[in-house]
Amino acid sequence: MITRGHYIGQIIDELTAVSHQVESRAGLQLYDLNRYLEDFFKDVLNIVYEYKLVNLNEERSNNPGLDLGDEGAKVAFQITSTKSSVKINKTLEKAAAQISKFPTIYVLILVEKQGSYNALNNTFATPFKFKSNEHILDIGDVLKKVLSLPIERLQRLHDLVSKEVARVKIELEVPDKSGKYQTNIDAFIEKIPRERFEGAGSYYKHLLTEAKKQKSTYDVSEEDVVKDLNKFIKNIKKLPRISRQFYAFLLDRGEWHDFSKFINVDYLQRVCSFPDMEGELRLLAGAELCWYQEPDEYGESATLRISNVRRSKSYEFTWEFMDFLKQREISLEKVVVSLDFSDFK
Repeated sequence: MITRGHYIGQIIDELTAVSHQVESRAGLQLYDLNRYLEDFFKDVLNIVYEYKLVNLNEERSNNPGLDLGDEGAKVAFQITSTKSSVKINKTLEKAAAQISKFPTIYVLILVEKQGSYNALNNTFATPFKFKSNEHILDIGDVLKKVLSLPIERLQRLHDLVSKEVARVKIELEVPDKSGKYQTNIDAFIEKIPRERFEGAGSYYKHLLTEAKKQKSTYDVSEEDVVKDLNKFIKNIKKLPRISRQFYAFLLDRGEWHDFSKFINVDYLQRVCSFPDMEGELRLLAGAELCWYQEPDEYGESATLRISNVRRSKSYEFTWEFMDFLKQREISLEKVVVSLDFSDFK
């Protein structure tokens, strides 16, 4: 059973880590906080203090002095990474025009606040009855309040922090000298593979030899064969690796009918338990590498026709391609998945 201690411990650890990260940015003179962080702390404060704060910058970009407000409770917050008295005074001065709407103002400082704020300007503070020991908060003050939250609100806060804090930390990252961030979307995106294809001399020679065995001539030029192979490579390299693997599986398990490959849909559903098989089939169909065919007779299974290149110069391209791999003992994985066509040279 998850205990209060577990919830509190994780909330303290994560929010403290965020505060330290903000402090590191401040040490580099980076004080700006984006909209995402404002919204995150809006949700935190709503749970901890039971407010109904909204982001005031939604209606007016850079609302003077204030970031979050609850008109019902007549309370507003400034969220900042600057802890100086100068910042507090500027906040109160700018917010003066909104005192009728928000007579109570808090400043949440995301780093450790100063020990004292003797330099507060009473001209700005008095109308709001603003007291530094009550209305200036930091993460530590919020966490003290967290310790006494009822279990239901504590769990809600834990769920929020667990879900959102990773994104918050990413938003607070500082780029290196070259402008790159530690967390980059590239780390989550599969790179487009680079194929190895330097010609089709060996492959074309195989096609001529096979035609000669059949006592016929091969009517497609080597130039057109290369064009067909390039079309095939261009098509499959756009697919994710897992999709290329699925395609190789279909080619391997499919059965020949004349010079085309087919696979029985009912058979496919029984031998393959891949969780998103329908998604893979949609991708392959979109790439014109397979397509669904209804059965000719009632009671028969539907089939998938598997192809390599639509409208190729050679009507028998798929047969020729698979025959070459079989005779040279070249794996489908090497060619279709790794895009290594070096054996075709």
